Amino acid sequence: MGKYKVIAGQNIYDVAQHLYGSIEGVVDLLINNSELSFDTVLVAGSELVYSDDFIIRADVVAYNELHGITPANGERHVYPKVFTQPFTAAITLDAAAITVWCSVSGTGLLEIDWGDNSDTENVLLTEIPQILTHTFDNKVRASRTMRWFTDARFKTVDWSGLRPRSLVLLRIMPVEELTLTDATLSLEALRLLSGAYQLNLAGIATSDLTPLAESRRLMTLDLSAARLKPTVVDGYLINLAEHYGNRRNCTVILSATPTGVYREPERDAESGRYRIGSGMEAIWVILHEETWNEGGAWKFIINDMTYTVE
Repeated sequence: MGKYKVIAGQNIYDVAQHLYGSIEGVVDLLINNSELSFDTVLVAGSELVYSDDFIIRADVVAYNELHGITPANGERHVYPKVFTQPFTAAITLDAAAITVWCSVSGTGLLEIDWGDNSDTENVLLTEIPQILTHTFDNKVRASRTMRWFTDARFKTVDWSGLRPRSLVLLRIMPVEELTLTDATLSLEALRLLSGAYQLNLAGIATSDLTPLAESRRLMTLDLSAARLKPTVVDGYLINLAEHYGNRRNCTVILSATPTGVYREPERDAESGRYRIGSGMEAIWVILHEETWNEGGAWKFIINDMTYTVE
């Protein structure tokens, strides 16, 4: 009699194919292992007893040995999956990703399709952040798409561990604090965030920051170590100054220095409105409009230099 050690991803038919050259070998495995059944989920590292002088297809066994093939097909689930919550977010991940994570807290139910053969993960949100870790059970040639189905209200969401290539929101998503660091992607989807008062986008690389101007309740925006062109920062700051509207005062942390000089911009001769020509002029306008700083002072921290209401 021989002993066989199960490897990760093998089911009973994989072992039979490897030992006997045919799935018909499961009969010998069932005879020699009384605790084994067709429904048994094999665990990597466990040992199975088999008849070492019994081979059904010697050519198959020899071929596998010659080419270093060990069958390990694992379990597969049948699509489509069924969800009870509305489709809210589609997140594209790198095809090479093996293990990813994210963190969530809030109230409500989140259903996650990780984009592989695993079952839907159902997460009942709590006030305490839960770290959700997933190891993919298959490989993809192109990118992988994971989907969120939910109508929950999120207190915190951290997508940093997903390292997403793209993000699409299909409906308004209530999030108070969002963290997405060291990613390279478009921020256009963040226009659909609702109620966000803190965004941590440290280390982000993007070509457009203007979608962040839609977050009018924002109180902290962290863009430290962000890989941004000065003109991209200018676009965001000028958009803020020219479309201020009804919003909270905010602390903006930057490592990319806006263009221009911190000074009062020229005014249009006919309308009297400022003609803002640079990011630093936009900062001056925001800090010198009294009504914009009545509830609390705006603050811009640029490479450890602070600009705020004097």
